[in-house]
Amino acid sequence: MAKTTKSEKKKWDDLTLVQQIGIVVVAAVQIGLLVAALWDLVHRSPDEVRGERRLWAGLVFINWVGPIAYFTVGRKGFLGRMQGRCSGILGSGTQPEEGETVSL
Repeated sequence: MAKTTKSEKKKWDDLTLVQQIGIVVVAAVQIGLLVAALWDLVHRSPDEVRGERRLWAGLVFINWVGPIAYFTVGRKGFLGRMQGRCSGILGSGTQPEEGETVSL
C-alpha cells in the first residue's frame, strides 16, 4: 500500500459523490451554527449573555465548539430552563412516602 504524500493529496474531483455531499452537508451545518450563534448574540441583550459579548463573538468562530458552547454556556437562563424541563419530565425529585404507590 502506497502512502499519500502532500503532493498526492486528494482533490475534490477524486472524492466520491457521497464524500462530496457529506462535506457539503457538514460545512452547511457548521456555517448554520455560526450564523445562528452570531444572530442570537447580536439580538440578545447584554444582561442575557454570560461574560463579554465581544469575547463570545470571537469564540463562536471556533469550529463546532464555539457555537455549541455559546448556546449551552454563554446564554443566561439556558441551564435553568433545561433543569425545569427535566424536572417536569422526571417528576419533582421527591421520594415517595412509605407505603405510597408510584405510577408512571
